[in-house]
Amino acid sequence: MSHSPSRSSDGDSPEWFPGTPEQEKQFRKWIEETDEPLWFENVARWMGKHLSSRLFDPSSYKMVAQDVLDYMAEEFQKKISPTATIKLPGYGYPLDRMPLNHFRVLEVHGISDWDADPLYVRELCMLKAIEEITSKSTWCVNVRDPRITDNWKKEILGLNWNDYVKYADFTPSMVDWCIQELKLKADLYETTGLIPVLDCAACVIKSDKLVPNTLKQELSVGSQELLQSISDGHIPYGIAFHLINPSTCPLIYNRSRILPNRRIDLTNCLEACGKGDILSSLWDPENGKGCHVFDNSFQWLPCDVVVDDTGTAKINSYINNLHPIEHADMYTTIEKFITLALPAWDIVYRWHEEFSIQRIETKQISYDCRTPDICADIECCWAIVPLSEVENYFEGKKLYEDKAVPKKEQESVTTDTEPASSTLPKCDEAHLLNLKLERNEDTLEEFLPRRISEAKEEHLAVLRRRVAPILDWFHETHPLLFPDLRKTTPAVKHVRIKPSDVRSSAFFSQRENLLQVIVQLTEIHLTPENPEYRGDFWDLDGMLNEHIVSTALFCYDSDNITDSHIYFEAVVPTWGLETVPDPNSYDTSRAFNVPPGGDLQVIGRVLSDPTWAVFYPNIYRHRQGSFSLADPTRPGYRKVLKLCLVDPAIPIISTSIVPPQQADWWTECKVHNEGVQITQRLPPELQNIVYNYVDMPIDACGAIEIERQLSDCRLTHELRRYGSDDSDSDSDGEGSDSDDEDEGADGDDESVDDEDEGSDSEEPDDN
Repeated sequence: MSHSPSRSSDGDSPEWFPGTPEQEKQFRKWIEETDEPLWFENVARWMGKHLSSRLFDPSSYKMVAQDVLDYMAEEFQKKISPTATIKLPGYGYPLDRMPLNHFRVLEVHGISDWDADPLYVRELCMLKAIEEITSKSTWCVNVRDPRITDNWKKEILGLNWNDYVKYADFTPSMVDWCIQELKLKADLYETTGLIPVLDCAACVIKSDKLVPNTLKQELSVGSQELLQSISDGHIPYGIAFHLINPSTCPLIYNRSRILPNRRIDLTNCLEACGKGDILSSLWDPENGKGCHVFDNSFQWLPCDVVVDDTGTAKINSYINNLHPIEHADMYTTIEKFITLALPAWDIVYRWHEEFSIQRIETKQISYDCRTPDICADIECCWAIVPLSEVENYFEGKKLYEDKAVPKKEQESVTTDTEPASSTLPKCDEAHLLNLKLERNEDTLEEFLPRRISEAKEEHLAVLRRRVAPILDWFHETHPLLFPDLRKTTPAVKHVRIKPSDVRSSAFFSQRENLLQVIVQLTEIHLTPENPEYRGDFWDLDGMLNEHIVSTALFCYDSDNITDSHIYFEAVVPTWGLETVPDPNSYDTSRAFNVPPGGDLQVIGRVLSDPTWAVFYPNIYRHRQGSFSLADPTRPGYRKVLKLCLVDPAIPIISTSIVPPQQADWWTECKVHNEGVQITQRLPPELQNIVYNYVDMPIDACGAIEIERQLSDCRLTHELRRYGSDDSDSDSDGEGSDSDDEDEGADGDDESVDDEDEGSDSEEPDDN
């Protein structure tokens, strides 16, 4: 690593290094030669191995290692930028610096500080019911009418919840809890306009009262002008088209310039084009390749936002890829959306510490054994049940291979021929829920066929003949005994958020009034020739060096589009899955809807259309479901503003210290234009020499290539971190060659076939 800092030693023990001068030399040599990433746990490991424990307490190695890396980063910055006074992660601080008060993350330095119990399938059903009910009109009025809620209870209990999550059910006490919780959320909604849904250790917030139609129209007009200015009338169909894309002209280590000792704002940013020092990365691009959460090549650039004492936001530095003069009106419009997002963002930010809820305690559960005569001698374990016992159980039925029914017939069998709501009084039909239970995005039914297909050919017949019927028998005769909600623990004692908790100012408990926001503006246009948007992969917003904590989605305009949903899944700790009798078997799927060996739990979906603003934590992985033309004979579109909030506890490099890099913006810089005029007077051969030694702005072709590199880099990180999505493994691949993503993606997702996960089909099993 030729770029590592160096410092001569005068023979005394260095103040910054917890060892002797000789050990410091050994440490620097290790940094030069190591292939390990320079994250602090690796530095701490080196110290623990090479330094004497007499120098300091071994338990503090990591803390000392972080101090050492802080010093090295500052030393390196001063070497490159001697006048630097600004210190941020990746510039003056190590890229992986995480203060103690940061928002919890899924993984950093190989450790997750996110702690949340997995949810039983029963609680997943409760989340589904609450989310669906709160999407109905006048729900907050109807929930206070006992006659209506009695009918709701009958309707919910009459549904086949196995159609939503396999092995799930709904008990009377669960319905009673949901109605109590809905009453509390009605009070919150009527006072603040906010509704927490899919809420447990984290939450999603939605609102249909937040954004006035006039503001949506204002953004629609501005986006239309922006579209005309950048697209020349050409609009791609069937994929996401970004009018503002943070992956275009991002911060690029070893290329972008940074202002070391001053900040720029909207009034002087164009004059700063080309100024500053080139930002060199302390981390070798070939180094750190084992880390999947930080990107040491690129970083999205947020704009700085100042929030005054009244809670009103004002954008203070340019939005990357939105011209501050030509589209000044758009800045004013986006400021209004940021102001509206602040109370919901604040709740999402504080939720885990202040408002987290678990309706059904995750504790040890057992089987309800209904074949004690068989299990008396062999214990309750499907793997050792004699096949003869299973064959006796299936006596009177066809053999497993012969009873296969076409999919449509299977679905018609599992669907109730008469909905429970049809038995309710006619006078109450206007208040019926009419809930539709699409299949939740579980992978249980895909797990066994996939394992069978991976098995050796000679084992296929055995697996198909023995395993499937034994599992059917075992699940039917050994249902899990779930804990139920108790009437002595009402929702009012567990739902902790109150209307008074929603702030109108002084957000995030920060003394500073400066926030940072990453802006993305996306349109998806469909035509009769391209009638479907196929959704995207599961993802988080950004890499960890963007420190995004929450995202606001405003679908401000759509036409002729079917319902569109955002799906969410949570990472669950494996220790929480140990509460089932056999955590290495299908019990985790039956109890939590988590496949054996998995740690990702789909918790539900939220409708995203012009009616609803949606705010979610970046602790939930998310994906945009598919949607299509409602009327296939005419075109349609969907337009979304996406705002990503950077952790207020960790300010990052922003557009206030990185001058604009866009070539068409540089033409408005006086110094740049004077330089171009002088260069153009030179002979062509001298012009080429000048251009070879001067860093030029990013033109349209260069921006496309940079965006591709960023997308490839982050997709690689994501695949290393989570592996490929099993849910997309059966995709036919059509449309996967697109580099575009939806409004909930990072710029590194590809369109995929989503017909099994985002569909509103009336078939009970969309998988």
